[in-house]
Amino acid sequence: MERDRRSFRVALVADRFINPSPGEVDAIAVLLEVDWGVIQLPTEHYPKEVAAPLLEQVAEQTEEFHRRGYDLVVIGGHPGLDAALASAGVPQLDHIEAANAKELRDFLRRRPLPPAAKN
Repeated sequence: MERDRRSFRVALVADRFINPSPGEVDAIAVLLEVDWGVIQLPTEHYPKEVAAPLLEQVAEQTEEFHRRGYDLVVIGGHPGLDAALASAGVPQLDHIEAANAKELRDFLRRRPLPPAAKN
């Protein structure tokens, strides 16, 4: 069986880091460079009744990765994300509000090897 190319690491990423304004941090470029997977969080502009079910789906996917020993982090965030993750049984994840690509890259590269990658 072929191993996961992303090294069993997934980032939950705020929309503003996936669709950055000019001059802002492009998380996708950094995540591709360091071989991480991505789960996009809903835009913060969605009303709560639209965002809540999307966050619930993110939390369900995240719980599956957590249970299997992946390394998980949050880049940016979203109101309601912590509650959705807690409801799914996911503990508080490490989080970064990266000011630039180097800061994000360094944060991701410092992460220890996840349990899933040790098998």
